[in-house]
Amino acid sequence: MATQFTLYGWELSYFTGKTRSYLRYKGIPFVEQPVDAVTLTLRIRRRTGAVVMPVVVTPEGEWLQDTSVIIDRLEERFPAPPVLPATPVQRFISYVLECWGDEFWIPFAMHTRWSHAENLALFEQDAGRGMLPGAPAFVQRAAAQWAVREMRNHLPGLGVVPAQAAVLDAWLKTTLDALDAHFREHDFLLGGRPTLGDFSLIGPLYAHLGRDPWSKRELIAPRRHLAAWIERMQRMEPPPAGELLAEDALPATLLPLLQALFREFTPQLEATLAAVQAALPSLKPGAMLPRGMGQASWPLGESTFTGARLPYMLWMVQRAQDAYRRMSAAEQQAVRAQLRLLGGERWLDMDIPRLRRHGLRVGPEVGPAQGTRWRRDGHAADPV
Repeated sequence: MATQFTLYGWELSYFTGKTRSYLRYKGIPFVEQPVDAVTLTLRIRRRTGAVVMPVVVTPEGEWLQDTSVIIDRLEERFPAPPVLPATPVQRFISYVLECWGDEFWIPFAMHTRWSHAENLALFEQDAGRGMLPGAPAFVQRAAAQWAVREMRNHLPGLGVVPAQAAVLDAWLKTTLDALDAHFREHDFLLGGRPTLGDFSLIGPLYAHLGRDPWSKRELIAPRRHLAAWIERMQRMEPPPAGELLAEDALPATLLPLLQALFREFTPQLEATLAAVQAALPSLKPGAMLPRGMGQASWPLGESTFTGARLPYMLWMVQRAQDAYRRMSAAEQQAVRAQLRLLGGERWLDMDIPRLRRHGLRVGPEVGPAQGTRWRRDGHAADPV
């Protein structure tokens, strides 16, 4: 039996960067395997129900898909050092930052990669070699160009269109400056060691912004503290041994980012929730919701952005809500008080129907006409 885990992914992959950094930090023995076309479209699809990366295969032969699920499962097996804080406010904020890094950053990462022709050559090289290792260069190039067309087909639905480029660029400048200022004072988001939010944020900030040639030169290199954080998150040797802020505090330099996060992200989530609630009564039993449910508009920096409503985001928020429900009454009170100050209290009160995940899509855990009762441990019990 194998003694190592196997990580299937690509260097250019948004979510592979999250998983790779986590595995390195935890000291979990693993070997990374590039995903060729056969593995991606046949083996991974058969094992996980989706054509997706990354995937982690355990030494026992179990195939794990979705970075949140991968981390949850491996935290049970390798509890030290933990990536979820023990204290309630920092713990909940870690889940919020995971959702932000995984979901909210997608259009920005896609914009920086696909709006600048300079980035294309590296993508074609990596994708061609990844999909068809050993094939002639012209065949690899043709395969990569197919992948480029597939990726670009998704851009308009995400809101990555020329008319919104200035809005995306302005948000990136403000947010990257704020992150750079934060990492001037702290090694990681919540202090001296990485937590769940750091691993999510490294996804877009390494594979897209930190590695694509134009983005690395224009966006990351001028911000040396942010660049140093990206390097720390990649290296992880020796693993950081610092501490989180004492007394469940949040860094003062993180507060403006969190306030902006709640101001911008919450309306997108609520627009998505409204679309999901409208769709559920006509959804066939056992069916999954569409990957995207049209577009909506929400505040972004000093402007307004029109982008995708992705039900998967609600599954991520549900993770945060579940963590909150598992807390004691005193811990919940502390979390609610902090979120009220940050403008994020609505995250606790969004009435999200219980969702299950399959591949890249989500659907209701129970039929649309049924309710779900909660056990005290925060997990869904049998429907009633």
